Amino acid sequence: MKRAILGLLLAAVPVLGAGQSDARIVKPEIRVGDRWTYRSTNLFAPGTHDVDNRVSFASDKVILVITTSKGGDKEVDTSWTPEWNAVKPLGEIMFRPDSGVFRFPMRAGDKYAVNYELLRPRLNTVLSKTTGAVTVMDWETVEVPAGKFRAMRLELDSMVQPTDGSRGFRRQSTVWYVPDVRRWVKVLISTPKLNASEELLEYKLNED
Repeated sequence: MKRAILGLLLAAVPVLGAGQSDARIVKPEIRVGDRWTYRSTNLFAPGTHDVDNRVSFASDKVILVITTSKGGDKEVDTSWTPEWNAVKPLGEIMFRPDSGVFRFPMRAGDKYAVNYELLRPRLNTVLSKTTGAVTVMDWETVEVPAGKFRAMRLELDSMVQPTDGSRGFRRQSTVWYVPDVRRWVKVLISTPKLNASEELLEYKLNED
């Protein structure tokens, strides 16, 4: 009898694993007051910076975030789609229509195209055009300063074509998204001339 029970338990392990891989991740329910602090390297500016992000408004059309660099007193308003695709992140740049990294509901094996322009809205100048594809890989454990998480890994492979006539280049990005955190916990970006990263230091979610 014990052997039979053990056999049933062992047989169930791959089923449970497959069930997790097949489960669709729904769009996060973002709330005012949700907060994430990241350590960013070469992402929005050269060097390493601790950046705090606090949701000031959230609807079915937009997420507005107040972003502050640790050690600085300047607050910057950034905007995102309800799926956490960047529209206007830090700096004087804007994605049109958006960065397109996330598409919910999402599950391992999904693949979809990314196509956007990067521009300076004040000057009405397009800086580059990006085309590529996101592949949703699978669940894996990732460890960052904020802790150890079970995350869905996304791979973005894209080509960036500057509009100033310079040569285009390949950009490869990996994002670890955690549903319970309502955002990503780690990002790695690689180009021929620059590597950038972001890791979650701490977070606090509004559970009201």
